Amino acid sequence: MEHASCYTPRCTRREQCTLWHNALKEVEHSNSLLTITNPQLIDKAGGYDHCPNYHEHKLRRYARGLVWSYNDLTLGQKEQIEAQLNAHFGKSGVIRMRCGYEAISPEEQGFIAETFATHAPAVEPRYQTYEEHYVKPPRIEGRAAHKLLKG
Repeated sequence: MEHASCYTPRCTRREQCTLWHNALKEVEHSNSLLTITNPQLIDKAGGYDHCPNYHEHKLRRYARGLVWSYNDLTLGQKEQIEAQLNAHFGKSGVIRMRCGYEAISPEEQGFIAETFATHAPAVEPRYQTYEEHYVKPPRIEGRAAHKLLKG
């Protein structure tokens, strides 16, 4: 999403769309080519108000470093939560979230909170740090992740 852009001048929601803001940056940098969303896709979706590529341009709070040790969880609850998260995100995805390599979107945080509420209602998920971005930041690995989490 951070590299996608759309310079559709007739779009009624362009001022609120991340793709439009990305296109404006491309204009500022004098890029020789600009992209637009295929008009047929927009027509099939029902017009500009239903554009399939629309991404609201607002700051979102992403989490990093899903904390995995909770004194209030029983072993059974922890196993149930881990199994449901692994089924949804994949085992390697959960590991990347726990290590802080992968930023956790607000929607993903919501799913994690629902999972905790289902299996351990008294416990809420915790994260090591938060950061704000318009689009999901890229995955980071190793030392870069550790430096980011430490401060």
